[in-house]
Amino acid sequence: MNLRKKLLISILFCAFSLSSIYSAFEYDFEPISLNPIYKEYFADRTRPDMSITTQFFLEGTPDRVLQETTDNSGVHSVNVFEFGDDFTDTGAQTVIKVGETLSFARSTFTFDNFLSPIAFDFSFQGMIQSFYTNSFNYGIGYDGIYFFGGTIRIGDVFSMRLGQHHYCSHYGDAIYKLVDKKYWTLDDFNLTYKYIRMNPYVIGLSIEPTSNFRVYGELNFPGINIVVLRPFMFGPTWYERAQNDYGDDYNARIVNVGFELSANIFKNLGKTTLGYDLHMYEEGKIYYDHVNGGSIEFREDDPWEMEHDVRVAQEIGNSLSIEISYHNGRSPFNNFYFLHTQLLGVGLRFNP
Repeated sequence: MNLRKKLLISILFCAFSLSSIYSAFEYDFEPISLNPIYKEYFADRTRPDMSITTQFFLEGTPDRVLQETTDNSGVHSVNVFEFGDDFTDTGAQTVIKVGETLSFARSTFTFDNFLSPIAFDFSFQGMIQSFYTNSFNYGIGYDGIYFFGGTIRIGDVFSMRLGQHHYCSHYGDAIYKLVDKKYWTLDDFNLTYKYIRMNPYVIGLSIEPTSNFRVYGELNFPGINIVVLRPFMFGPTWYERAQNDYGDDYNARIVNVGFELSANIFKNLGKTTLGYDLHMYEEGKIYYDHVNGGSIEFREDDPWEMEHDVRVAQEIGNSLSIEISYHNGRSPFNNFYFLHTQLLGVGLRFNP
C-alpha cells in the first residue's frame, strides 16, 4: 500500500472517529454569560457583587496609619501616624461594592455519563469597593480587585479555577486630611502606605454534592514574576525589593476555605443562605510593633493570621437580598492590615 493510500485511510479513520464522538454528545457555546461556572464565595468579604452595607465596629475602629521605612543599611521599621483632631468616631462605616463575574467563550459538552456536563470557559471577576464614614463625602479609601483565568466544571459537582488575582488598596481624601502632613510627602504617602498584591497565582476548588450545599478551598501565592507586593515587610526572601532575611519556606501565601448552605425556609420570598469563610494569612509570621513603631522580624513559630466571616442572606424576589454579616480579623479595607477588627454588617445586595 503506497503512502497516499495510507494517508487517505488515516484521514478517513480520524474523520469517522471524530464523527462518532461528536454524535455521542451535545455541544453548546456561549460567547458571554453572567452565570459563572465557578461561583463567587458567598461569605468572602472580597466577593464581587453589587451591594451596599453598613458595618458597625465592635473592635478596631481605624485611628491611625502605618508607614514602613528602610534605612541605608536595609533595616526595616514601622512609623505610626495617628489621625488628627478632625477624626470623628461614628462607630460605623459604609461599604459600597460594584462588581460582577463574567464568563467568556463557554463551551459545554453534555453526554450520557456521570461526568456530564463538562464545561470550561475564560473567567473574569472585577470589583471596586469603597469605604466611607461620617458621610459619603468622607472617603476612607477604595479597593480595586479582579481575577482572570480559566475555569472548568464537571458533572455540576466539581469546579476548579486557575488564574491570577489582583488586590490594590487606595486611601481616600479623608485619610489625607486626618494625617498630619508634616510627617510625610504626598509621593511617599501614595507609594508606601498601600497594601498591594498584584497578580499572584490562584488555584481554587469547589465541591457541590447537592444544589444547596457547597464547600471550597483556595490557595493564593506570589509568582516569581510578581510585579508589586506591599508592604515590603510581607515579601518572601526571593522578592529582592523586600530586602529581608526570612526563612525559605515563607512565601506570603493566603489560604481560604469555607462552606455555603441554602434552603427555602420562606416559600414566598426565596432562598435563605448561610455561609462561612476562613482566610489564613502567612503574613501573620511577620512581627512589627504597630503601636509605637519599631523593628520588623520574622517569627517562624508564630501562627498564620486568621480571619473569620459569617454571612446570612434572605432573597427578596429574584433580584434583591437582605444580608447580615459578621467579620472577625483583618480590617476589610486592607490598608488597615494591622488592625484586628470585629464588625457587624447589615446590607442589601442586588442580583442582576
